[in-house]
Amino acid sequence: MSKELKEQLINMMTKKSDVRFEANTDSKEARLYIYGPISSWSWSGTSAKSMQQQLTNTKADVIHVHINSPGGSAFDGVAIGTLLKNHKAKIVVHVDGFAASAASVIAMAGDEIIMPENTMLMIHRASTIEWGNAAAFEKTARDLRKIDTALAASYKKRFIGEDGELEQLLDDETWLTAEEAVAFGLADTVSDEIEIPELEDEADNPEEQPDEYENSKEKLLAKYGMAAQTNKNKPKETNAEPAEEISVQNVASLFLKLKL
Repeated sequence: MSKELKEQLINMMTKKSDVRFEANTDSKEARLYIYGPISSWSWSGTSAKSMQQQLTNTKADVIHVHINSPGGSAFDGVAIGTLLKNHKAKIVVHVDGFAASAASVIAMAGDEIIMPENTMLMIHRASTIEWGNAAAFEKTARDLRKIDTALAASYKKRFIGEDGELEQLLDDETWLTAEEAVAFGLADTVSDEIEIPELEDEADNPEEQPDEYENSKEKLLAKYGMAAQTNKNKPKETNAEPAEEISVQNVASLFLKLKL
């Protein structure tokens, strides 16, 4: 991850979240904007409880969910995704800037996921901060692995590769462009570019010459990317499936914030 990108993510984590739900009484479409960190505090507007309150009363047939978020609480990300999946409306996700960490989990709830060509998706492992003795750290590590399993399930229904390949991308903390996300099945459509601040990518550094395949992501793109090219501008046909019920446990000392 470039220094500029990391600084921008850290800066955004300190911003106040901007969450808006727009729906006219007679309209069959509604728009939900999730901008800023995903928080576990109800007053933040981006907690699962806050989202539930906003989604419960809408009768819209289509809900457009706009995301520009660095992530945050893993459990709230999973819960918000589950709320969207269980809603009767068709969920159309628009990545307006980037959907990182827990925000990418929310994005996977879309029946259709649209990414402008200058937006990004980031997936990685859960992380936390712990304090205590060796036993406390060992327990935290076990808990994190269980949480990783739950989070990975959010991507598996869409990911077109093998489970081991997805696990490697999560291990690598992988940033995906819109075309790369479509190639892996994690998005459906690449739309026209929208105005967001440009982010420097380490691969653009002229001093570094990448190998034939720079990392796991490059190898998998070579494997799956070509097949996705002809379909990148077509919405993906999805079969409605009942969402998997994910139990959210109050894991001791793990009121998780996904650390960038």
